[in-house]
Amino acid sequence: MKILNFFSLFFPIIIYGLLFGLNYALISIGFTLVFGVSKILNLSYGALYMTTAYMIYFFAVMNNLPLIISILISIIITILIGLAIFYTILKFTVNPMIFMVTMLLFALLLQYIYSYLFGGQVGLIIPSLFPDVSIGLFGVSVNISLLASSLISLLLISLVSFWIYKTSIGRKIRATAEDPEVSELLGINTKQIIIIVLSISILLVSIASILLVPTEEVTPTMWVDPFVIAFAVSIIGGLGKFEWAIPAAFIVSFAEVISQYLIPYNVSDIVAFIIVILFIVVFPNGLGGARIES
Repeated sequence: MKILNFFSLFFPIIIYGLLFGLNYALISIGFTLVFGVSKILNLSYGALYMTTAYMIYFFAVMNNLPLIISILISIIITILIGLAIFYTILKFTVNPMIFMVTMLLFALLLQYIYSYLFGGQVGLIIPSLFPDVSIGLFGVSVNISLLASSLISLLLISLVSFWIYKTSIGRKIRATAEDPEVSELLGINTKQIIIIVLSISILLVSIASILLVPTEEVTPTMWVDPFVIAFAVSIIGGLGKFEWAIPAAFIVSFAEVISQYLIPYNVSDIVAFIIVILFIVVFPNGLGGARIES
């Protein structure tokens, strides 16, 4: 009986673990990239995911603009807000701890702003780019939206990997992440590199929001889940280690999927925290052996 039960769960766990893992990687790689070049955790990251969702709701649902136009406007606004938060704080403090705490406060501020502007409503739904239908994969029912978002995530992760490792600007990004002072001496404009990486990271989390939020609800606290995922993946992979963020995302996704099938309660968020704690204890520098600089 146990053997039959194992085989009945094998394909669902594998398929959903892979699909969610790709989405988690897309959510997390921007967070990891920003820390790699700036050595600062962007604690407003999840709030930018939420910002894109609310902007799409405002333009596409409340003002009936075409979905594609609403998405483009929402991405631009999110990037501008993200850059404004980062550089407003940077203007007043260079202390990394104060910087990161202030970023988190901005995330909470955005939560309250959106709650006020949208009347504190929950259950808001934004339109999806994909039809709400399911297909069968190895006997497992998979929603087209989840499958499409995973394939797009794979494409974007591949493009970002190529950009980081195969282009001249990618070499500058890696040099800045390795040693910003030496990079400056070599003529690399590290401030410009940080702006580029920050903009790309916000773009990635905005796209993740566009792909994933239509399968859930838009709420003022929705920023917490993507932040927890990005933080967990970043810690497990090693802070600033882009190449290790991807296997770390699969560790989190498979752990959550297995827990959902084997534990009769929704404990996925708890599982993510437990994994992070275990890795901090057993692998304090993460899978990639990252060193947290003071």
